[in-house]
Order: sequence, then structure tokens, then C-alpha cells
Amino acid sequence: MWPARAAIRPIAGWAMVPPEAIASAEAEVSDDGDLEAQVMEAFRALERTQPALGRWLRGLIEPVRDDTAQALGYFLAIVVHRAFGNAFGPRVRRVDDVALATVLATFEWDEELRRGDADEVLESDDLVAIGQPHLMAFVREQLEAALEPDEDGDPAEVDLDAVAGVYRAVLIEILALGQTLTSPKGELARDLLV
Repeated sequence: MWPARAAIRPIAGWAMVPPEAIASAEAEVSDDGDLEAQVMEAFRALERTQPALGRWLRGLIEPVRDDTAQALGYFLAIVVHRAFGNAFGPRVRRVDDVALATVLATFEWDEELRRGDADEVLESDDLVAIGQPHLMAFVREQLEAALEPDEDGDPAEVDLDAVAGVYRAVLIEILALGQTLTSPKGELARDLLV
């Protein structure tokens, strides 16, 4: 059930990324070889197919000084992009600057709604997880792995603010890609839910 107070809209059932598309996307990035080179080439491919989204993601991820947070950001951005491609192929349309600005404004509005309501139990990322449970389970699993204590039980040496920024960027990427999908009948997802 969708909460009454939410700026983020629910997605259609046909727009949910299935687990096998995510597993395939992760395997494509995690295959043997020079992982850093693979990730950077895969990110350039993301920028070619989704120029506005790729530019925006790079603008947030590239300046991150924490190596773990930056690597996590690139990895998650690529896997999310490929998972949508694996699941929906040509039904994934380009996210243009207007669509990206709309998603950003919607996400910020939702965050503000939740911040202003002490009784609100769901966060904005919970709403993204309701719409994309498999994708968000993967993202959260990767996030937890990056924050795991080391073998000695000491906390991970990672900039938590940088990780939070990367996480937020990936949430917005998920929403943006979901909004541009066309249905099996050809309608845009964002037009069906207005």
C-alpha cells in the first residue's frame, strides 16, 4: 500500500526490475580482468546511452574523495543502468535534462515531506524500495558490504557522508530510469501514473 503523503509516485508492476536482470548486470561488471578498467568503460557506455543521466552521475561521483564511496557509486550506477537494460531493452528511453530535473525535484520534495512529519515512518528510500524491491535489496546489500567492519572488527574506514551522497544519487537514477520506461503497450510510465 502506498502512503498518502508521498511526492514519489508508485510504479507500474511491469516496470519492476526482476532479480535475474540484476544478477546478470552484476556478473557483466564483476567478470575476471581489470575491474577498474571494466567499470570505467561500462560507465562511459552509460554516458553514451544516457548522456544527461551519465553527466549528472559523473558530476556527483567523480569528485568524491573517498575511494570506497567513489568505487561504490560507479559500480552501483552501472549495475542499475544495465539491470534496467537487461530487463526492458529498447523500452528504456533516454532520461533528458527535463525528466532528470523533475525526478530531482520530486525526490527533494518527498524528502522535505518526510522531514517535516514526526509521525512518518517511511523514508524516501523506502518508497523507492516498495517500487523496486529487488534492485533496492541489491543496492542495500552492496552498501552494507562497503560499511562492514574489517577482520579485526574495526569500523570500515569510509566517509559516511560520501556514501550517503552516492546512495542518494543511485536512488534518483532508479527513479529516473523507471520514469522513462515505456509499457509493453508503448505508453510512458510517467504518463500512466499522473
